[in-house]
Amino acid sequence: MEYYKEGGRLAFLKHKVDEATQSNTLTTFRPNNYEVLGLDISHHQPKVDWKQVKEEDIVFTFIKATEGVNHQDNYFSRHWRESKKHGILRGAYHFFLPSRNAEAQARNFLDRVHLEAGDLPPVLDVEVTNHQSDEEIRAGVQIWLDAVEEEYNLKPIIYTNYAFYKMHLEGHFNDYPLWLAHYTPENGHKINDHNWSFWQHTDTGKLKGIKGNADLNVFKGSLEDLYNMCYEPKN
Repeated sequence: MEYYKEGGRLAFLKHKVDEATQSNTLTTFRPNNYEVLGLDISHHQPKVDWKQVKEEDIVFTFIKATEGVNHQDNYFSRHWRESKKHGILRGAYHFFLPSRNAEAQARNFLDRVHLEAGDLPPVLDVEVTNHQSDEEIRAGVQIWLDAVEEEYNLKPIIYTNYAFYKMHLEGHFNDYPLWLAHYTPENGHKINDHNWSFWQHTDTGKLKGIKGNADLNVFKGSLEDLYNMCYEPKN
């Protein structure tokens, strides 16, 4: 995958190590302060027992649909169908490659994802640079966001990790819901200064119904707030 070629995961892991060695005041900022729990998945979790996941009090899930201009996740359709069947709010995300045409990436996503009433807003996963400048990255992100918002009349969510956000996106796209990945609990207070809607607090979570590690998330708000974010098609 181009994701690994470009070093996004390695850069993020380096940030985790650097951050963990810094001295910071511990503050209480933990998932148990939040009542609305969720996860996100992709082809890395080909088999999911959604009945068991539901019994783990998971309310929502984000599912990888597409990447770049032509890649489509092989397990998206199954996860998309089965999560809704078991009463879990579902959303779809696109992994953005800044070096690729943003309009074509939006079309790839829109060709694959067809929202229904009650689905969560589309998500743009932005966490690699592909050696593009900040201006080029942000320009492409805006093109994708505009195209998808025009299709659904619903503001997409931006997902990114904390390090990438601070380096490339902070101060921009403030009108869009923000989903932050940040895995070091001892420094969790850092993201509390930002107006995020979702927090991916671990990529090594354990859930019944999913083999291996799972990405776990919380929503900053009530269940009613989450429902109010969902898609309502015009008549």
